[in-house]
Amino acid sequence: MPKFEEVQDLLTRVHPKLSPTLQKAAAFLLEYPEKIATQSMRRVATDSGVALPNFARLAKVIGFDKYSELRDVYHKQVQIGQYGGYTERADRLQSLGKASSDETIWSSFHASAVQNIEYAYRSVDAKLVGSTVEQLLNRDQIHLVGALSSYPFTEYIQYVGSMLLPRFKLLGRPGGIIADDLLDIKENDAVLCIALQPCARVAVEAAKLAYERGVYVVGITDSRASPLATYSTEILLTSRESPMFFESYICSVAIIELLLGFMALRAGPEVVTRIAQIESDRRILKEYYSTTKEH
Repeated sequence: MPKFEEVQDLLTRVHPKLSPTLQKAAAFLLEYPEKIATQSMRRVATDSGVALPNFARLAKVIGFDKYSELRDVYHKQVQIGQYGGYTERADRLQSLGKASSDETIWSSFHASAVQNIEYAYRSVDAKLVGSTVEQLLNRDQIHLVGALSSYPFTEYIQYVGSMLLPRFKLLGRPGGIIADDLLDIKENDAVLCIALQPCARVAVEAAKLAYERGVYVVGITDSRASPLATYSTEILLTSRESPMFFESYICSVAIIELLLGFMALRAGPEVVTRIAQIESDRRILKEYYSTTKEH
């Protein structure tokens, strides 16, 4: 039987070649593996909006005789504990706490954080981050998209990135919606999208629209089988594993810092001039406190 990662990777690769209905079914499998594993076929059809026979057809397209065989792959993955709802993960965390000391729990968080950061530097090496930054610097605008838990990290990119260059634009402004901003994306722009599984559908759909319009899309996501990967020109892989009940963003932040750091290195001397002006204006407006003596 194929492994879960192999099935997800295959679905990602065949997705663009499928009919619109089977594309919708495949996207549901990619985005909601825990539902495939735990829900009845009828419930999956209801939640996805795709008729029952189409899931059987999709299973055959990717090499399974029956949908039940495909579902078994997802069910096995949930059994080993990689997927599950936040409730189940919170319950596992509490169970771990009852059976272990605080020092043991602390050590598991420490090990997880270190592993996630190490993963960031293994998956996004100097060559990849350099080539991605060159592409971003050659674009007119860099549009940032992320929803739900990913949204604050796009705000952070805009906040720090705008100190470097005036071309960072956050999609989905306060009081607005992402669709309102998609109209302004041009072919020589870039989209930087963050989506960790379970991926926010609106973020993936925004990346898809940009990708289909010929825009350079950088996807920060946790698997090549992620729904976002299908619509990314460049994929920057992150790790989300943690003893916490929620996905970890430590690895994603490390990758964001790599991108912004390399942009500061390569954007030219005008970056230093721009930052100096920003700091000067902040001092005039007294917008922050500093331990450094002001003159």
